[in-house]
Amino acid sequence: MAGYLHACGLSKHFGGTAVLDGIDFTLSRGECLVLLGPSGCGKTTLLNIIAGLLQADGGELHCDGAPLDVPASGHFTAMRERGFSMVFQDFSLWPHMTVAQNVAFGLGLRGLSRADVTQQTHAALARVQMTHLADRKPAALSGGQQQRVAIARAIAVSPRVLLLDEPLSALDARLREDLKSELAQLLRDTGLTAVYVTHDQSEALSLANRIALMNQGRIEQIDAPENIYQRPRTRFAAEFIGSANLVPYQRTRNGLQLDGQTALTGASTSQLATLPATGHLVIRREAVRMVAPDSAPCGSQLVLQGTCVRRHYLGDRQEVLAEIRPGLQLCGFADQPFHPGAAVSVRISAEALHAIGH
Repeated sequence: MAGYLHACGLSKHFGGTAVLDGIDFTLSRGECLVLLGPSGCGKTTLLNIIAGLLQADGGELHCDGAPLDVPASGHFTAMRERGFSMVFQDFSLWPHMTVAQNVAFGLGLRGLSRADVTQQTHAALARVQMTHLADRKPAALSGGQQQRVAIARAIAVSPRVLLLDEPLSALDARLREDLKSELAQLLRDTGLTAVYVTHDQSEALSLANRIALMNQGRIEQIDAPENIYQRPRTRFAAEFIGSANLVPYQRTRNGLQLDGQTALTGASTSQLATLPATGHLVIRREAVRMVAPDSAPCGSQLVLQGTCVRRHYLGDRQEVLAEIRPGLQLCGFADQPFHPGAAVSVRISAEALHAIGH
């Protein structure tokens, strides 16, 4: 066993349904692991098992070498004894207490002196820029301010592991972006070990040292954000993360044949030789440029000819969907507007190609 927080073969059933099935991960001290996936994939159940709110049915969970949940031996460490803190989606603040009293609550339960409680409360509020509102009640705060208080309360006790269950999902889009940046900086500054649940890909990519992408009770892929985005290992990972064109292909002597019919030309065969003989190409939108048909190819671009099906104006660029032939469409970006029906040249960066199996 290695790492700080370690899970091996964790499983959980509700009735006859397997909600978690063979969950393995190892989290190093000071690392942030983000559990990402669609609704119902098991990420909140896994977080609740880590927290001690639920007991696993099988497998093992250890922290710093000590067992937390080992069903086979009957060992289960209660939530209050794990030394973890949790930040919930709905803030869960005591309405009759001030901001400072909410933050100090957990510290008081640890039997600290009044001076230590005051000092650590002030330090935690300073971390989230809420010192000036210490005497306010939660009802007088905005949603973003209330979540900052909840985060301050969680970090004030210097938890062994900080657990966060979709903490930004109740906030509006602009506030979510601001607090996401603050939270990322907070985790870097404090060096806290954290497990963060979200269905928001932007949060996952911004906050994680590693992402555990979950699907139907299993971890589909666990990897650094850059790897899980650029080099997904499965079709689910390729389709869930970001927005990608997923096209079946076969490698030929002269290049690639897409969808059994369309030749993809333009790059040297050596650039394509590392791809498996068959599979699906994962082509991110940002690797696809839509240009005028008479534009000269640039570098190692692969070239297709198509027709604009639709476009969306995004401010700094256009998103264009081009039909290469019936049944084969690619989405990419353009610097100029194309109207539906217009001819376009589709240029694909060969270096950005990634392949997965069938």
